[in-house]
Amino acid sequence: MRIVIPFKASNPKSRLSNILNAEERRKLAELMLLDVVEVARSFGRVVVLTNASISVDAEVVRDDSDLDSAINKELLDTPVAIIMSDLPLLNHDTLRRFFSSNGDVVIAPGRKGGTNMLLVRKKGFRVSYHYGSFFKHLNFARENGFEVSVFDSFFSSVDIDDEDDLLELLLHGSGKRSCEFLKRIGFSVKFEKTPTIERRFFMQS
Repeated sequence: MRIVIPFKASNPKSRLSNILNAEERRKLAELMLLDVVEVARSFGRVVVLTNASISVDAEVVRDDSDLDSAINKELLDTPVAIIMSDLPLLNHDTLRRFFSSNGDVVIAPGRKGGTNMLLVRKKGFRVSYHYGSFFKHLNFARENGFEVSVFDSFFSSVDIDDEDDLLELLLHGSGKRSCEFLKRIGFSVKFEKTPTIERRFFMQS
């Protein structure tokens, strides 16, 4: 199985800029990518699509095109899985169940209507990410005669984009590189009626 992981290296995770500086966001993004690659390697050949030079234990393919164009080129050769790089809670059991799911197309939705993982076993599928991509992909599959299944998993649904997502990473990501990094730079969970994250200290620059 070929597993493609798109990775945006320039100004990653901008929605976290209110609590993480640019260098911290860059480091977090890289560590989440490493978390995903480490798990995915057990299931096939991992290809990281990126617009910059990075160091990762996987095949790296430079592609400066937009996300949809880059992924649609990859879909010309099936079967292929597309896994987003900001899913640090993925584990072997989650991916084992994902790859064992039936269907020409298997879609793992994010919590906000996105597409976090996609498994395509039949040629002709095309992606359109952003703005409710899960529903767009589901409709495209049904309208074009693909047998489609939806993969339901909490760990694959948590993509790290905003402060609430960091809470889930700190709650459930013990041992993950990205989670341990957040702890090292002072983040922890404040357990109240509604848990929140807090930062006790800042790393010296």
